[in-house]
Amino acid sequence: MDNGLAGRSVYAFGDSIVYGHVYPRSFADLVAEQESMTLTKFARNGATIGADPHASGGQILAQVEEATDIAPDFVIFDGGTNDAQSIFRDRAYDVGTYAEELERTLNTMKRKWPTARIVYVAAHKLGSRDWDTQMALRKVTLQACRQSDVAIADVFGETTFDTRDDGQRVKYTFDDLVNGFPGTDGSGTHPNMAGITTFYVPVVSARLQQISLR
Repeated sequence: MDNGLAGRSVYAFGDSIVYGHVYPRSFADLVAEQESMTLTKFARNGATIGADPHASGGQILAQVEEATDIAPDFVIFDGGTNDAQSIFRDRAYDVGTYAEELERTLNTMKRKWPTARIVYVAAHKLGSRDWDTQMALRKVTLQACRQSDVAIADVFGETTFDTRDDGQRVKYTFDDLVNGFPGTDGSGTHPNMAGITTFYVPVVSARLQQISLR
């Protein structure tokens, strides 16, 4: 059955969860391959929504601004994972500043590519980040997406992927490669292939299919 995605183009922005961390393939690559889409990935490890001078990947807004003006059919992006560290650990800015920068990022996407359908990918529940900060960021992010008519692929809310559970952290996340592929027993942040295929790919693919058929 034609789900409306085959042959379509998708741009992917965000942090290491979208980029792949130390592996060049992420859920974005697997979704694009499964759905026969053309992916261009702009994500950078360490990227944030807010402006943190110490963040290694710069702002996601900069990725959007530097991308081509040619409109894709779809945009997928994440954010907030490194912001949680910038806010809680480093006190680089606060949740209110994050919300303002997220609005700027969304407005830039919509102005630059008015025909593109935008999907925010809410990352899994992270044992590697302060929980209250995650929840505060989630609240303002979902509110901003709804106000901007941005779809949400809610891995956080729609799956059981939760690396506060040590068994899940060990099984589904990685920090380093083993024989060239993502290993296990990670910090809880970066999903390995099992985490990607079990939790991310089904949610993101389903959301893209849903909005493509509107």
